Amino acid sequence: MIGSINYDLFLMQDRIPLRGETLLARGVREGFGGKGANQAVQAARLGRKVAFVGAVGSDDRGTASIANLREQGIDCHVDVVAAPTGLGVVNVLGDGSVFATVVPGANLSVTVDRVQAAASLLEAAQYVILQNEIPVPTVRAAMELARHSGAKVVYNAAPMNTASSELARGCDVLIVNEEEGMALLGRRLEDLTAIRNALPELEGLCPQVIVTAGEHGAYTCHDGKTRHVAPMAVQAVDTTGAGDSFVGAFTSALVSGATFDQAASLASAVAAETTTGVGAQTSMPTSMERGGSDDSLRASSEDPSGSR
Repeated sequence: MIGSINYDLFLMQDRIPLRGETLLARGVREGFGGKGANQAVQAARLGRKVAFVGAVGSDDRGTASIANLREQGIDCHVDVVAAPTGLGVVNVLGDGSVFATVVPGANLSVTVDRVQAAASLLEAAQYVILQNEIPVPTVRAAMELARHSGAKVVYNAAPMNTASSELARGCDVLIVNEEEGMALLGRRLEDLTAIRNALPELEGLCPQVIVTAGEHGAYTCHDGKTRHVAPMAVQAVDTTGAGDSFVGAFTSALVSGATFDQAASLASAVAAETTTGVGAQTSMPTSMERGGSDDSLRASSEDPSGSR
């Protein structure tokens, strides 16, 4: 895993303030975050061996973030740099929807040189997970090293940037949400049916594609076939980190021997469980509480419900 580490502030409020308005929040919480760190934590909680390459500042938030990753059993290769630790500010509304802003900070210090120094980790990896909260040249270099070493690349093209289409062509699995998928397609789509029908176009970028659709589940596309992964019914409290939970759980399932669609089904269920608590990593399950252990999840995903 090569990616971002952030410290998150969660503002609990009824709505987003209007321009020029000061709005009183109902509460505030703090927690560990960053797309890279979140995905690593979810994979580790499901029993996978995870090594992480990233950077934090020399501040208290950075020290705590490294300690947190180590407590999760993650093999940390994290530099401490002069820039402040990445910061996320997340507005959480009453219906569980979120609006997030991220200050990259130390994450911009995850350079190509740092990735090249970690080449031995890539050589030992089955899968390398990447996202867009670190510099584009770093993501590109990591993909090239992973291909050279024989590792598979799972690329979560989030947040979207101008290089995402190019980078998607260098990965083995592309995972995006609805908005990111439309950005890659270069046009707006009116509904989920239109998104599903457009998935074969994304398959032109990467041979295996997943578009997550929140409460509507997810769509997979590979081998020229598009399938729907039905959602698990839960009472969502906070959707922060659900997408990252999906990526970590999906890759974890692949390592366990699940097929592509089995892994997507399991990941959809794990991500849904994550939305039932507040925060990203604080809500990520160690197993599916409604489904049992990771092994039972893998067994139950042999016929993913809702797939077609």
